[in-house]
Amino acid sequence: MLAQTVRRVFVPAVLTAVLFCASHAAAVQDIKARSQILEDLYDTQFINANAGWAVGVFGAIYHTSDGGKHWQQQQTPTTQHLYGVSFTDVRNGWAVGRSGEIVNTSDGGVHWVEQQSNTRKHLFKVRFLDAREGWAVGDWGVMVHTGDGGATWEDRSLGQDQIIYAIDFADRDNGWTVGEFGAIRHTTDGGKTWVQQQVATQKTFFGLTAVSKDKVWAVGIDGLVARTKDGGASWEIQRGQGELAGFEAIGVMDLLKNPALYDIKIRGDKGYIVGDVGNVLVSEDGGETWTKSLLPSEWRLSWVRGLSVLPSGQGMLVGAAGATFAVNGREMHFSQAPM
Repeated sequence: MLAQTVRRVFVPAVLTAVLFCASHAAAVQDIKARSQILEDLYDTQFINANAGWAVGVFGAIYHTSDGGKHWQQQQTPTTQHLYGVSFTDVRNGWAVGRSGEIVNTSDGGVHWVEQQSNTRKHLFKVRFLDAREGWAVGDWGVMVHTGDGGATWEDRSLGQDQIIYAIDFADRDNGWTVGEFGAIRHTTDGGKTWVQQQVATQKTFFGLTAVSKDKVWAVGIDGLVARTKDGGASWEIQRGQGELAGFEAIGVMDLLKNPALYDIKIRGDKGYIVGDVGNVLVSEDGGETWTKSLLPSEWRLSWVRGLSVLPSGQGMLVGAAGATFAVNGREMHFSQAPM
């Protein structure tokens, strides 16, 4: 009886998936025809309203000096996919990626050089507190730390097979990581020790933002949004379902309604969450409530992976096939000037 139930749900799901993939392929081609950037982009960092960087596949790093209207590719010493980027000012920046890749610039990207991470595990996110102290996290529980701008990286890994997808700090002492199986870890001593916090889910988290030492948000699979207002003493599921469901209970249409969410940023009253199938969630009350604000129709089926938000609340979203979108609250537009 169970096999019949699975078949009954799975067959239409496969047909829907095929149609979805075909539509997505057509949408990607349309995006490439409009974009100055052809590579998939995974993360972005803006220092001010004009200066920003975006990183992606095969070592791609792009820079804009006019708020995203025009992007120039910068030369890098790697062809590894780059998943995360962090700049502390207009000169000093780092990008991390596959096989432990870390590259650094001290001149705004005119020159990029490799740094020795001392790991071959994939690195998914990097976060620098200033031009000297930084962290990178990734596959197999890897966590590396530098106190000298990356001249040396120290292994601070968990010692267990549990992917860490993101890291953020509210201040020098208070930081969080999120990853597989609902894992959320917190440090109150600048990363010397990390303690797992309790959240009512075992679903994977992909992104987080630490607004203060009390207020933190995490986002992940199946449209999941969790938050704490007390530094993680308690976590609540703000959006999505925390419970795990059997495969037979999930169809493709359910996945389209509650797609994976990859990144979140909140600055002041404005907040943004990005994910699969063109989904962007916007908050204009500091993360108390979220409203769905889909990408324009021609980009609707594309994924958005990373974002950067300035203190003003203005932001940039990046994703599939070089898509870059400038956002200001619910206002959203493809940032690049016509080719």
